[in-house]
Amino acid sequence: MPSSHSRPYEAGSSFRPAFLVLAPEQRRALSALYGYARAADDIADDPAAGTEAKEAALDAWKERIEVLFGGGRPEGRLETELAWAARTFSMDPGNPLLLLEGLRMDVRHRGYPAFEDLKPYLYRVASAVGLSCLEIFGWRGEAAKAYAENLGYAVQLTNIIRDVFEDARAGRVYIPEEDLLAAGCDRSALMRPGYPERFPELMRLEAARARGFYAAAEELARKADGNRVLSARIMGRLYADLLAKIE
Repeated sequence: MPSSHSRPYEAGSSFRPAFLVLAPEQRRALSALYGYARAADDIADDPAAGTEAKEAALDAWKERIEVLFGGGRPEGRLETELAWAARTFSMDPGNPLLLLEGLRMDVRHRGYPAFEDLKPYLYRVASAVGLSCLEIFGWRGEAAKAYAENLGYAVQLTNIIRDVFEDARAGRVYIPEEDLLAAGCDRSALMRPGYPERFPELMRLEAARARGFYAAAEELARKADGNRVLSARIMGRLYADLLAKIE
């Protein structure tokens, strides 16, 4: 998967501006959600654990999510906070469960022939988390789903661009094979020191795709209730600015 700092799961300084516009209960719920996502992500990213151990740990989280969102008794502070958030904001358990499916794809990483093959992964590890965030913000419905989908694609593509060498050297290449071929960039070259000869062309292709998703998300946000999407728009802008800096 993209390296452990790749996903916007931490309620830290990078997203402080987005947190400041939220009510205290929303900040508490978002911190619980991010804590869960971080814990699950760490399982799949653990270099000391084997495939079976990782999948068993992800299965254990799946069982706990079903218990917690079903009103069962939490164990420990993180589960207590997550159960409170789920109850307070009527959160759909399907989205946290989708994250686990995405992380399972990381555990058994095989690469992606085309962008259409990559999209289900992007949706599970980023868009599904975004949908849970929007539940906390109070924005639901088809427009919210489309917004989370587009912004999730954009954010995770930005992460992939940023961490392309680190991920490749860990044995995970997220750039679709068809894009590598189109740019004339060899997959194995990403695993060696230095920039491959056609690397800029490859990154321009990925960046242009990400910018398209940022634009689609922003267009949807402009039509929504501004107060409900302000925090999400701030998060999106922070990541869009990161992409611009990388470019």
